[in-house]
Parts: sequence; structure tokens; C-alpha cells
Amino acid sequence: MTDMAERPAYTRQAGAGLLNGETAYVGNGRRQDDVTWLLEQIVDRAKRPLTEMQALPAEYYASEALYALEQERIFQRDWLYVCRADEISRPGDWYSVQIAGEPVMIVRGADSKIRALSRACPHRFMDVLGEEDDGKQRYGNKEGGFVCPYHSWAFGLDGKLTGAPLMSRSELFERERNNYCLESYSTEVWHGFIFVNFDEDAAPLAPRLASMEELLAPYRLDEWRVMERIDWPELPVSWRVVMDNGRECYHHQGSHRVSVEPLWPSNLVDADTNDDDSFYWERLFVAPDAAIGEEDGHPIQPVMLPPLEGLTPYQRSHSLLVGVYPTMWFTPSPDVMFVAKWWPTGPQSHKFQLDVCVHEAQLDNPELKKAVSDARDWGYQIQVEDSRSCAGIQRMLHSRAANRAGGGALSHLERPVWQFQKYMANRLADANL
Repeated sequence: MTDMAERPAYTRQAGAGLLNGETAYVGNGRRQDDVTWLLEQIVDRAKRPLTEMQALPAEYYASEALYALEQERIFQRDWLYVCRADEISRPGDWYSVQIAGEPVMIVRGADSKIRALSRACPHRFMDVLGEEDDGKQRYGNKEGGFVCPYHSWAFGLDGKLTGAPLMSRSELFERERNNYCLESYSTEVWHGFIFVNFDEDAAPLAPRLASMEELLAPYRLDEWRVMERIDWPELPVSWRVVMDNGRECYHHQGSHRVSVEPLWPSNLVDADTNDDDSFYWERLFVAPDAAIGEEDGHPIQPVMLPPLEGLTPYQRSHSLLVGVYPTMWFTPSPDVMFVAKWWPTGPQSHKFQLDVCVHEAQLDNPELKKAVSDARDWGYQIQVEDSRSCAGIQRMLHSRAANRAGGGALSHLERPVWQFQKYMANRLADANL
């Protein structure tokens, strides 16, 4: 940041929407902790036409003050991708995760219904998974329900209390017994992807994504299975940095010039597909030099497994990159699908997870193990490259030059970044764009 002594004069202003008594300023200077100014910048960029798209200033990515507003208006109100339904396929299966700091377990009930339950016991707040979950993402099966390891209170797979030993003398307990349940949250399964929302009044997710149904139908996404997972260590990089990086293909020619660019060169990516503020999708066409042949005039993309039955030559000439805001994307492809999600773990840190999925028709394929291993290694290499680039950006955010630049013009291939600006403007500033 530029020293305050070098800044232009400011005029103090009482601003609505400030967090925790922060001060807003007007003038030519900028403050990365001035939330009002940052929201103005987000709305300004989001309103621009495609030919005038511009990156947000460095202060947006560096701001810690903005994080509290994001927690309130995004992570406590929007649909957040957690896992695939096939990962909890049997009654009693559970999947544990920290969602924006909230300890949650996704549970398959005896009725086969999927629920999102808090792990905090309503008695004295012990983690009902205890040592079975040590802060990392875990899996397991509790067909008989959950027993809190602290005082042995028991809960069914639906979160309802089923037992509380030695509580008969408590008249308060007897009156309130039916209220002692594990807190539950809204869930929605969309094409095999499980989403959670902490806002009980949230509108359903599927209608927001309806315009992609025809595009995705040939890939039969409900039929894919998670085979391998890359659980990346926490990195001291803002989630805003990694999300903007992850959704655009312009950087293939730089960060991924050896791994991705030879297969899906930047100049062949079609990012001009939609301008929605809930999702984006792009077509990543195979380079003619990397194709394994041609059919009906379309270069055919290399595959590690037999391509999904029913895809046309055109659909086998490329992979899709589909993102659902705020924190996930997936890649419907002829043979292998990657699913990625990012979790902010603090104002300037995040966790990343990448899953390798295959269609259920390939589960008995003798080449499956090698194909999954090769896909995982490729995904790992891409993440190494992305982590290096994002860390380089993070190091520059407080530099004098970055704070004077204000953000540069965006390529047409960075259209999803502009779409996310719309998402942020609508969620954080109620811009209604």
C-alpha cells in the first residue's frame, strides 16, 4: 500500500454499509479496507459492456475488511457445493466438511434422503464425530446414528435426538426434549452434485441453472463417480485471487504452457457463451496437432478411457468448463470429469480440492486404474502451476505499482471474471444487474 503521507487529501464521509465502524473516504486515493469504495468499484466494473471489461483493483483482492461482508451475504446465503451424491450412497454414509468455518456433515438417511446436519451437539457443543473427524474432510458410515462421545447423547440419521442417558431428573430436559436436535441446513442435489445453503429461505438452485440443461444432458452427470481426490494444503492466498484464476482460460498460454496449452490452446477456447451471474460455461477445443483423428470435420480429443456413449463428434472435439458461483467448477468431457472447489479459510487463505470422476460404465474397465492415476497426476501438475501463479499475484497485491494500476483491460477469454464481478455486485451491493 502507498504510505498515507503520499496520498491525496481525503474527506471523511458517513457511509452506509460499512463494517465494524470503518471509515469511508472520498477523493483520488484508495484504501483496501474501505468497503464502500470497493463495492463502488465492483459495481462499476460489473456494469461495463464486454468491450470495456476491466479487472478489479489490487485492493479488492487484498481486502480483509471485505471478507466479513462476503461471509454474511455469500457464504451464509448462497448455495455452496460440498460433494457428490455417490460419495454417500448407502444409508448411514456421512461426509464431513468445514463450510466457511461451519462444521457440517452430509448424511444419507435410512429413507435415502440426503441431509446436511451440524456436528455440534445441542447439549454442550461437543463435535458428535469426535476423533473420527480431526478437522480434515472425512468419510464414514453410522447406520445406527450418531452418539456424542462426550455425554453419549444419541441422534438418528435425520438429526433427531434418540437417547440422553441419566437425564430423567431434569424437568427442563423433559419439557424441551423434542427441541434437542442436530441443527439442519437446506440441501439440494443437482445432477449428482450436493449443495448446502445456510439460509432456510433461499430460493432453489436448479431454476437458476435451467438454461444449461440442454447443454449438459448428453453427459448424464448423475451417472459419474468420484474415483480420486487431490486435497491441497491450505495456501495463504485470497479466495478471490484463485477463483478468478480458475475460471478463465486466457492463462493457459502462460501458467499452463506445457500442461494444458498443447491440448486446449487459449486461442481455440470459446468463452462467449453466456453472461449470467450464477454460472458460466466455456468450450475448450482440442488443438488439431493434439487430436487423435477427425470425424465429420471435427478434430477428436484424446481420451484415457472410451468416450461416453452417445456423444457426437462435435462433443468429442472439446471439453466443457462449467462453473457454478461462488466456489466450484467441473469439466464434462468425453471420458474423465474433474470437479474443483475452493473454500476460503480466512481473509487471505483458502483450501482447494480436485476430484477425478469417471462414468459408471467404465468401473469394470481394466484400464481404469491407470487412467485415473494419469488424470490425477495431470490435475496435480495443473494445480502446482496454478498455485505458483496465484502466490505470485498475492505477493504483489500490496506493492506500490499494483495499487496505482487499478486493474487492466480484460481479454474476451476473461469473460467469466467479468461475470463474477456481476455476481459480487449483486450479492454484496444489491446492484440487481
